[in-house]
Amino acid sequence: MTSRCAPIRALDAATTRRPTCARCRRALVACACRSVARALGRAGRVANSTNIYILQDRAEFRRALGSAIVCELALDKCEVRVLFDDLRVRGRDVKAPFAEEDAARWGVLWPCDEAVDLAAHARDATTRRLENLIVLDSTWHRARAMYHRVPWLQRLRKFQIEPRRKSNYRIRKQPNDLCLSTAECVGEALLALDGENCGAERVAQAFDAMVDDQLDAERAAYHRGARERGAPTRPPSAVLARERDLRSPPPS
Repeated sequence: MTSRCAPIRALDAATTRRPTCARCRRALVACACRSVARALGRAGRVANSTNIYILQDRAEFRRALGSAIVCELALDKCEVRVLFDDLRVRGRDVKAPFAEEDAARWGVLWPCDEAVDLAAHARDATTRRLENLIVLDSTWHRARAMYHRVPWLQRLRKFQIEPRRKSNYRIRKQPNDLCLSTAECVGEALLALDGENCGAERVAQAFDAMVDDQLDAERAAYHRGARERGAPTRPPSAVLARERDLRSPPPS
């Protein structure tokens, strides 16, 4: 599915100083497109039944290390929409991606007291199947502001997931062990909704590949800079994270 962000990404790639991929907006040495393609292998994109609709915060769109691009590259049914790129737009003026009569087919991934566990919902034969899932892509603080700013988001059915593993987002710090990146959340949600055999675990694999390639690129850049200009006082945090991974035994 074509992303609405593609024209903006192409413009950013054309105006940046370093060679950058027009699709993922990252340096070619750490291109997410290549990382995801390698992780997916011959199987190709995940043929997800549940459509994923990502509402991305404007600040998150401008981050170089976001994970929503992994979903866009790895899934057959995924659309990314940048929200509030124009700060003059009021929340009530943000148009919903569905007609009012179709709202029952949509839900939002939003942990709260009234949220229903996605796996339990999928097992319940008496409930209406969730066809479209909205995921907010931002920091927790800004996502909360996005959610409360858009009235129709608050009227949708709310769902949550039970993470099966700790986040592997080593290039960005998570608030706690239960917080996952957008790509990891989407992968867990699809496993619950589309079943264990849907191939959604490959979303997490693609995300891990993207993180590994980013860390490798930063590690190489650090050592290259050390040779050319003299070593800085300490390597960047991503390098330390990668070196810790190399020293740590693999998970059982």
